[in-house]
Amino acid sequence: MDETRVGVGRHIICEFWGASNLQDAGHTERALEHAVAAGKATLIKTVVHQFSPHGVTAVAVLAESHLSIHTWPEMGYAAVDYFTCGSHVDTDAMLGSLKESYQPERVETRELARGAAPESSSLAEFVEFEPAALYRAGYEVSEVLERRRTRFQDLMLFRHPRAGKILALDGIVQLTDVDTYVYHEVLTHPALVAHPDPRHIAVVGGGDAFIVAEALKHDSVEKVYLLELDDDVVEVSRKHFPEASAALADPRVEVHVADAFDSIASMRDELDVILVDLTDPIGQAARLFADPFYERCSRALRADGFLVAQTESLHFHRDTVRQCYETLAGRFPRVDLLWGALATYPGSFWTMAFASKGLDPTVARRRPALDTKLYDVDAHGWFFIPEPVRTKLLSAPAPLA
Repeated sequence: MDETRVGVGRHIICEFWGASNLQDAGHTERALEHAVAAGKATLIKTVVHQFSPHGVTAVAVLAESHLSIHTWPEMGYAAVDYFTCGSHVDTDAMLGSLKESYQPERVETRELARGAAPESSSLAEFVEFEPAALYRAGYEVSEVLERRRTRFQDLMLFRHPRAGKILALDGIVQLTDVDTYVYHEVLTHPALVAHPDPRHIAVVGGGDAFIVAEALKHDSVEKVYLLELDDDVVEVSRKHFPEASAALADPRVEVHVADAFDSIASMRDELDVILVDLTDPIGQAARLFADPFYERCSRALRADGFLVAQTESLHFHRDTVRQCYETLAGRFPRVDLLWGALATYPGSFWTMAFASKGLDPTVARRRPALDTKLYDVDAHGWFFIPEPVRTKLLSAPAPLA
């Protein structure tokens, strides 16, 4: 064994199923004493407690540490826990004695090296579950910042040694410090630069408030409506992301914690740009990728309005990209596709559908001074997938079909 991994002792966890004599406190005490003797350990004292109506807990305090057993007679189950810091103890003989005393039908044993220095600074690992991906992405977790079950989903915010903070919802990564700028800048700035006078903006989803922060970089913006269903996402982001905290404190921002399907319906001819920053089209979010929602968005937009919506990966979700594109094309006179490369999104080649009520979105009608890491007004057209390439990609069969 590597010397850096040597710990202060051995911790053995043993589970007995189909065991007998689990309700007898006297038997349990004798079983522990026999096991200690068999293992050549040094007994200091034994403590036994009989529970009512079922179960016994017993602990043998040893000079080398302890041996304990907890029984569930109604389940035929016993949990054995043994820790030793003495190299002379014969653990095999000790556990063999306990097996003889309880006669279990099935036994499982695991061992931990306690006090061993970890091989990295990470405490755990987060494994992403993206149903359409070919692989499972695993992330080292150096610190868990938030973990909770909200009214709608499982939320986890953790720190990665190199990628910084990572927000995951229902086991799927939503943003990371390392590449979140790509997604949020591409979803936001092409629309606000192509629009001649973007003043009223609605952000659908996006409770992390990064899209809101990007929109506020445009001086023309007078009002940003954040339409988020899950207030826990807003709360966690406000607490842990300075960008979100600053954006949500801006007087131009109005947060609506409600179903965006209903909220957007009350905004007829009021909006210049709608930015749809949703999770994958699963569960509650699915109907916000469909025509009834897009119809409501069209009614909410002014005559020269734009809608931009994230539409997933061309590698792993091509049917979703195609369906969203075609549905929007049946509702808006013009639809284009934006693209971005994100290292931490499955498939990496990410798309956003850009629907226009009339104006050509590839034209940069404004030249605001923007503090960005990727988007540049001089390269505005580069963020749109050219029409011949778009047609070829959308007409091809789904790669994983």
